[in-house]
Amino acid sequence: MLVEGSKLAKSDLLNNQKRRDIYEYIIKNPGMYFNRIVHELNYSNHIVVWQLSILLKFDCIHKETIENHEIYFDVSKEHKEIIANYFTSKEKSKKIIHFLEKDNIGVTKTNLSHKLNMHMNTLDKYLNLLEKYDVIVKKKIDNRNLYFLKET
Repeated sequence: MLVEGSKLAKSDLLNNQKRRDIYEYIIKNPGMYFNRIVHELNYSNHIVVWQLSILLKFDCIHKETIENHEIYFDVSKEHKEIIANYFTSKEKSKKIIHFLEKDNIGVTKTNLSHKLNMHMNTLDKYLNLLEKYDVIVKKKIDNRNLYFLKET
């Protein structure tokens, strides 16, 4: 299938090694943003911009803007899954998740803030996002809000 204004056929799209690398990275890591793709694949900005534009033009991937980042994802992925991948890939989210993985007996926000050396407002933002996208759960036990990893 040809796209208007292009001599490239969709069947030939992934013959270009850099384009294939970018496409495969996005498929394996949905919700990744531009700078992460550039850094992880060690390609120059202009190469990534060009190859992303081709993949978008041929509707192989989609993009969406979240928190001032344009994120890229496979067209077949669920929207909620993409957003969850984006937020769980952030370093602060990873710190929270790893802490809860080590000791999933429940932790208060204050204790988590102290243990991770994370400002309460920052922690609150990430806890709300992780809870919204079903990564963690908040339970009220003995008049205290405790956070747990969501069981899968």
